[in-house]
Amino acid sequence: MIFEFLNFAIICLTVFFVTLIFSFYRSTKYKIFDNRNFSKKLYQNLYIGNSEAIAIKTLIRYLGILSLVIAISGIKTGVTVKPVERKGVDIVFCVDVSLSMDSEDIKPSRIDKVKFELSKIIDNLEGDRIGVVVFSGSNFLYLPLTMDYDASKLFIKSIDTSMISSRGTDIPNAIKTSVEAFDDEDDQQKMIFLFTDGEDHSDILIDDISYLINEKIDLHVIGVGSSKGSLIPIKDKQNSFLKNESGELVLSKLNLNFLRKISTFSNGKLLRISKSEPISNNIVDIIKKGEDSLISSFEFSDYEHKFQYPLAVAIFLLMISYFISTGKRKKWNFWF
Repeated sequence: MIFEFLNFAIICLTVFFVTLIFSFYRSTKYKIFDNRNFSKKLYQNLYIGNSEAIAIKTLIRYLGILSLVIAISGIKTGVTVKPVERKGVDIVFCVDVSLSMDSEDIKPSRIDKVKFELSKIIDNLEGDRIGVVVFSGSNFLYLPLTMDYDASKLFIKSIDTSMISSRGTDIPNAIKTSVEAFDDEDDQQKMIFLFTDGEDHSDILIDDISYLINEKIDLHVIGVGSSKGSLIPIKDKQNSFLKNESGELVLSKLNLNFLRKISTFSNGKLLRISKSEPISNNIVDIIKKGEDSLISSFEFSDYEHKFQYPLAVAIFLLMISYFISTGKRKKWNFWF
């Protein structure tokens, strides 16, 4: 809507300035139209008193210009609504970017492994829309739903644990943001894939999560990390690791039991990224099953162009204004 308005405004300004320049050129180069070159009867019919003629001629000319602008802007009518089938799934990847995701118990690191798996998943998608939410202590929609897979891979490549300054792992609000990323009016199959190590969740209650997921959205949880855990390296500081307030090194472990509780509140699965086997194939299989179980439809509008009607009116009005005499003027003026 905004684009169409700007397009219309640009066309109006263009026509205005072109008309202004043309008017100035004609007023300085050409003499007033010689009525003797036309039939006397036509001249008598169109001749009006000078002041009235100026007003009428100006009005008609402006109406003609307005009709021309409307024609150029591309007026469309006759909206037709057609059902069109689209086979695919709407997917939101909800990615934990808290500091614990820098742990290297999964090589090269938890967050890098997630990014690698996401890229492999995207390479095997077709007809599905994907979006990305990143979170730690806060969250935001990093990539809205799109079918532009190349752009999506560029966005995923830029995911980093420094994206959000607030510490923690606020899973409930991250899931809420993921749910809000979907189109409520779209009946498409919807899936959320939550990638997290489940760390730093002391204030999270399962009840805070259960109400966010309705029966139309599958929540699949992917655990990232090992049960043994590892220290959290500090970026830009070689051989330095994160410490708690007591000065003790922080050991980050995968909290698989907590993630299992989350997955029970939805029609989803609990998966785990391991050191050896890739998990992308398992996730692609889940997505493909969603595609096979649903063929949904959406509607689009087909318009019929009607520019020829205001164009015809514009030509008629401009011709009429050309023939209207404004009296004894020695210079031809476009506006009068």
